[in-house]
Amino acid sequence: MNQQIKNQHDLKQYEQNFPLNLPSSTYQMLCDSEAQFGDKKALTFVLNATQYQNSTSYSYRELLAYIRQTANMLYSLGVDKDTVIAILLPNLPETHFCIWGSEATGIIFPINPLLEPSVIAGLLNEVKATLLITLAPLPNQDNKPQLWDKAVAVAKLTPSLQHIIGVTMAHHFAHQLNITLPDASKEFVQQLPETVTYHDFYAGIANQPKDRLINPRTIVPEDLSSFFGTGGTTGMPKIAMRNHKNEVANVLQARALFGDDMLNQGNVVLCGLPLFHVNAVMVTGLLPLSMGGEILLVSPEGYRGDGVMANFWAIIAHYRVSFFSGVPTLFAGLLNLPVGDHDIASLKHCLCGAAPMPIEVFKQFEKQTGVQIIEAYGMTEGNCGSSANPRFGEKKIGSIGLRFPYQPMQVMMLDDNGKFVRVANTGEVGNICIRGDNVFVGYYLAQQNQGIWVTDTDNQTWFNSGDLGYQDADGYFFLTGRKKELIIRGGHNIDPKMIEEVVYQYEGVAGCAAIGKPDSYTGELPVLFVAPKPGVSLDTDKLMQFCQQNIGEKAAIPKAIYVIDALPLTAVGKVFKPALKRQATVMAVSELLLQHHIKATVSSKDDPTYGFIVLVNLEGDASHQPQAKNVLDQLAIHWQWDE
Repeated sequence: MNQQIKNQHDLKQYEQNFPLNLPSSTYQMLCDSEAQFGDKKALTFVLNATQYQNSTSYSYRELLAYIRQTANMLYSLGVDKDTVIAILLPNLPETHFCIWGSEATGIIFPINPLLEPSVIAGLLNEVKATLLITLAPLPNQDNKPQLWDKAVAVAKLTPSLQHIIGVTMAHHFAHQLNITLPDASKEFVQQLPETVTYHDFYAGIANQPKDRLINPRTIVPEDLSSFFGTGGTTGMPKIAMRNHKNEVANVLQARALFGDDMLNQGNVVLCGLPLFHVNAVMVTGLLPLSMGGEILLVSPEGYRGDGVMANFWAIIAHYRVSFFSGVPTLFAGLLNLPVGDHDIASLKHCLCGAAPMPIEVFKQFEKQTGVQIIEAYGMTEGNCGSSANPRFGEKKIGSIGLRFPYQPMQVMMLDDNGKFVRVANTGEVGNICIRGDNVFVGYYLAQQNQGIWVTDTDNQTWFNSGDLGYQDADGYFFLTGRKKELIIRGGHNIDPKMIEEVVYQYEGVAGCAAIGKPDSYTGELPVLFVAPKPGVSLDTDKLMQFCQQNIGEKAAIPKAIYVIDALPLTAVGKVFKPALKRQATVMAVSELLLQHHIKATVSSKDDPTYGFIVLVNLEGDASHQPQAKNVLDQLAIHWQWDE
């Protein structure tokens, strides 16, 4: 897969010349890599970024041996192809062992560790998970690990749970601790319910075969491989079900567009996003592993780890990193960290996804570093990636690029019931829909699948992403609206219902709506509009305290609360959130300009393409216009001068 795709014509020719040959499973894909790359480095782990020179590496042969041992241990505990194995782990080598070992035996379900125990337990109860893999408690520390405390709380709320496997980090820094883990951990393990059995990960895999799977099962492409949580219409994340075909197909689609030389043997791929997210698991995981690349796990906490950002360019230079993936906030933060005299010539590309990249950040980063940013688009339901600006062709800033090969992508005009009407014309805004072997099986709860599939006149079935956009004459796609009402904070999807359902429980609230307010650093921040019941005066400080105590995800706690007389409603009585989004955007622009001591009158007007455009009228002379433009370009919004 080394033919360069520069444009839409090349893409179509590629599909005709190179049929997509899929391995049967992710396990088979990894076996193929082990056979080809054997003793080459597959995985390198940096425990402490303040001492980034110290690391541990695993070859492809060693990685697959651990994956097999993990799968064999799970099989010995009764796991079969329908068993859901939840993992609650930071970015460790063991996390990779568990993800791919679980997929070789059952169904992996990575969980966001930032979720509260009640939310995690709700997810595990939904899928009737019987096994949870998490961090083992570490004695002789000042504080017990928070993940262990969380796992204990989850176990008490999940009747189906039978086993907890503890992954100890002790061997990564054994010289710092003088412990015998199984004995010293007893006091913590005894906190678990009697119905849950504790197993030490390394003790469990110690006697398992490294060279084969003991499970007689033959994995077929349609077997379920993973569950991932994604934003939905309830307070609980939706659970997206994916099969092996989805995962290996998307890997090969990405390889076709980007070219094997970007992430293959000799390339080091830095993974800083969390391994409960599809981007980390696929783009900086299975994708390089499928072709001999080396993954660098930069710390257990990823980009959030102590010393990671302070030593970012030193790490790039030391390990000769060639690629990393991030969200706009990462790139904005790196602008404040000069490269200095670090040699980063190895770094050729970086990928930005999950949220719109402010144009000014895009331009400044490429100018400051000389590194090409690839803007991409994808979703959990499409396994991970669906489109990207091509490496070798024209890069259109603000575009999400060309579709991946072997993954049809169309802008469709749908009726009020979500039914197909026609394919949109060039430049016409409609619903972005995808299909292909990468598209997921569906959501775990059957009722959540209503309205997500679109059947065209050729009887082809498409997934409706919920995003609005258009395609230009060159085949490049552009987004014009975010996925329904999802709030995207630094690439992290926040379901507004997670906020609203809590607030509706607060006495005196008649109605509320959570909105993503544009922010120059995080892309969006959650804010809350709330209407009181007649005769009630709401205390926003007390309401904020209630949110902090009851919202199950810290990132979803509103940054501000606005009390209004009444929420805007549609003709049928539904809350009309676009009006609130418009109000929040105008406020965000006004506040940002004020922070930079720029006086302006900010308003908005209707626009057929974007819904609305922000209008900015500078007070006084026009000398502040260049500064104001730089400030406004930090926000991913549509604006123009009000003249």
